[in-house]
Amino acid sequence: MSRLPQSAKPAVPSSGAMSATVKGLVAMALSMALFVTNDTFLKLSIREIPLGEALGLRSFLAGIVLFVLIVRAGDLPALRYAFHPRVVTRSMLDTLTTFVYVAALSVMAIASSTTIYMATPLITTALAVPMLGEKVGWRSWCAIVVGFCGAVIVTRPDPSTFEAIAILPLLAALFGAIRDVSTRGIGREIPGTVVGFSGTLVLCATAAVFMAWESWKLPSVTVMAYIVASGVAFAGGTLCLVFAFRNAPVASVSPLRYLLVFGALVSGYFVFGDLPDAWTTVGMVLVVGAGLYAVHREHEKSRAARRAADAPGLGAAAPGCRPAAACAPARD
Repeated sequence: MSRLPQSAKPAVPSSGAMSATVKGLVAMALSMALFVTNDTFLKLSIREIPLGEALGLRSFLAGIVLFVLIVRAGDLPALRYAFHPRVVTRSMLDTLTTFVYVAALSVMAIASSTTIYMATPLITTALAVPMLGEKVGWRSWCAIVVGFCGAVIVTRPDPSTFEAIAILPLLAALFGAIRDVSTRGIGREIPGTVVGFSGTLVLCATAAVFMAWESWKLPSVTVMAYIVASGVAFAGGTLCLVFAFRNAPVASVSPLRYLLVFGALVSGYFVFGDLPDAWTTVGMVLVVGAGLYAVHREHEKSRAARRAADAPGLGAAAPGCRPAAACAPARD
């Protein structure tokens, strides 16, 4: 690496770059609001129609939106990647995650199911060790354990109050984490809309299988409105999520993911009349706190790596004599 000129001044983000970051943050917050809206309308619709039918209709509508976006972006030639083995594997895992989570959502308070599912990023970090060979320090392991304990608290492990259904969002978090890890194997030449469209195809096909034991019926106008709202919110949330991560630093937008818990609390209270008890509140604090700390650790490690890469004079140092302060990653 060449030495930087001594007169070089630190780069100052332009107003355009700062504006893009602000737009990314707004898009992330909007994405979380739309995902909570999706969950809320799905929960309302499942009260009237079977689970498979609700997810099938929602996925069909979302698939139409994604296909239109693929056409508008000129990505039709890339549509063949929707059937790529790695993309299909990811779609199958996403389908399993969705069905298990929505099954829990149909009978659990929305705030409880959302909180337990928010253990997914922590489980993803843990799985990255055996599946991707990544290194996780002791502080991150502590955050994983604390967050998992918070999720377990929300499930109520006491035999006198435990309900087996509470395990479902935890299983969904596990499947979602495996899905997220597998996503890293998908090449960047495959557009995100194509990956999402593949997911809707598998979801629709799986929902059709549910017809074998579900009694599907013609949805009422109200239920169809719920389904349409859910499909639009889901597609919109996905688009906002992609926009957020493409326009703002990951370390800035990732903490906003936990707005889902706040949104679920608001939805649970105003739509379903649910209020979390003391134990659920404790679990929420542990899961959100551990997740935010994990995001902070990743931000610190990334910042240390950038400082090491940009350190002046690094290339001129003799072998074995690199400045330790500049090259050492953040301790974890």
